[in-house]
Amino acid sequence: MTEQQRKPNRQLAALMREAGVSNKGLSRRMFDWSRRDQGDPISPSHTSIAKYLSGQIARPTARACQVMAKVLGAQLGRPVALHEIGYPDVAPEAVDTTLQYPETITDSITALTQLTKYELTSTDAAAKLLVVPEAWASLLVKSMYGSDEEVAIVHEPVELSPVHIQEVHDATEMFSTFDHRYGGGKSKPLIAQYLEREVLPLIPRVSASSPLGRNYFQAVASLTLRAGWTAYDSGEHARAQRFLYQAYRLARAAGDRAFSGHVLGCMSHQANFLGHFEDAVHLARAAVHHGETGGATPTTMALFYAMKARALASQGNEKEATRALLAAESWLGASNPADDPDWVWYFDSAELHAEFAHCFRDLGNAGLANQHAMTSIAESKDVFVRSLSFCNSVLATSHLLANDIDQAVEVACSVVDTAVTLNSYRVISYLNEFRGRLAPYDSAATRTFDDYFSSKGLLKNRPAARGIIIP
Repeated sequence: MTEQQRKPNRQLAALMREAGVSNKGLSRRMFDWSRRDQGDPISPSHTSIAKYLSGQIARPTARACQVMAKVLGAQLGRPVALHEIGYPDVAPEAVDTTLQYPETITDSITALTQLTKYELTSTDAAAKLLVVPEAWASLLVKSMYGSDEEVAIVHEPVELSPVHIQEVHDATEMFSTFDHRYGGGKSKPLIAQYLEREVLPLIPRVSASSPLGRNYFQAVASLTLRAGWTAYDSGEHARAQRFLYQAYRLARAAGDRAFSGHVLGCMSHQANFLGHFEDAVHLARAAVHHGETGGATPTTMALFYAMKARALASQGNEKEATRALLAAESWLGASNPADDPDWVWYFDSAELHAEFAHCFRDLGNAGLANQHAMTSIAESKDVFVRSLSFCNSVLATSHLLANDIDQAVEVACSVVDTAVTLNSYRVISYLNEFRGRLAPYDSAATRTFDDYFSSKGLLKNRPAARGIIIP
């Protein structure tokens, strides 16, 4: 390029002056920013910035332009468009909106469509999604102060019938049973296929302003929650967080405040698993509030208080966790299963004892953890293969806390046997957690457990969680 052909980028120079950044400052900020967001990292030098300004480099890569606009926007406190920095022909960066609270039902359907595509096709954008803890707090603010009321214009409305609703309910029940018995990894792709083929073509033609329409949205919200739960169980935490986000919005569109609380409880469960204990507590408290103000049944309230107890126990808050457990026990004692919604069918005495066991394990009370784990295992239904694995893992840990190492390893090895038939990241995580607890007790026992674990192929084949931000 000759001197005459070069065209200095005066727009970029002006914005840099306004933002108060030098060539070195901009290059450093671009380097740092590109490593924090979800795109490819870049390493522009201050010399590169000088060439952008002089026109020696007529146009940087699209990625460099996009990051540059973001950095300058952050400095100026406002969005900066690509044409403002002298690159109007660069395509804007594709933005993932699946973790933004949908202002309209249409926005939620669009996000659900994108999430389903992520599930069915392997893309760089899907692989780079991350858990965003701040999104939970944002959702709580929106749920408290925002409005989900809207008059949506439905083009080519479908003549909805109870059969449409029952079909989604039946599919959700089938996927739920499959999930409990075989793990999330088995049912996750099947749910995505059903969403793509049966739900997404229909739901844009359904109005949430009619009773049947609201029932249909509630059914789809339940299916979407199951999509999130199976992603969570598979270690796909970023996608799980997003599916649960959309499940919440669809439940709000359906006017089902109790089910909205259930989604919040599931969010709390995931946040707790990932170590975001404060977020987990806030989400669980919001679930309880939704239940209290949304006509939730006693069984549902027991579930919400159990989620609250688990989050508080993770914080080591024994007093409040115990109070929440007693509230859950009291609510379940007043339950009448005939009055319960279909989605809370699994929460029974065995499940509550499992929650007690988890809480007392986290609070370091080996005796009570053991007692409740044993009761849960004795009462649990055979279909809950994964839940039994969790409870047996807690039982193994309770033996370990009581210094009964041989019994602890024996029970943990039985979980390994079951894990072979499950496609569940969480079950493997429980076993890994047990191994971490075992190591300081007895190196010989650790080797015995590791050898058995390895002999089943779990060390080689264990799934890796994706999309996690560690607190």
